[in-house]
Amino acid sequence: MGGHNDTLLRDPAIEEWAWMRQNTHRYFKINRRTAPSLIGMCLVFPALTFYVAYVTQGKFIVEPKVKKAWAEAYTKKD
Repeated sequence: MGGHNDTLLRDPAIEEWAWMRQNTHRYFKINRRTAPSLIGMCLVFPALTFYVAYVTQGKFIVEPKVKKAWAEAYTKKD
């Protein structure tokens, strides 16, 4: 079933790219080129996401247009 034979031609450039992508942890070094993206991914993006979530918390209350019967039991206020 679906044998693993080499009937397709493989592009050596794609194979090398895939191997390097799978083994990035072996060759990654922090330098001037990678530092900005590392700082952006690890510090700026999470901080910006937290800020937007904190500022907009509770501002947008989304309620369904049609209430379901099962939802009324949970939202009923006594």
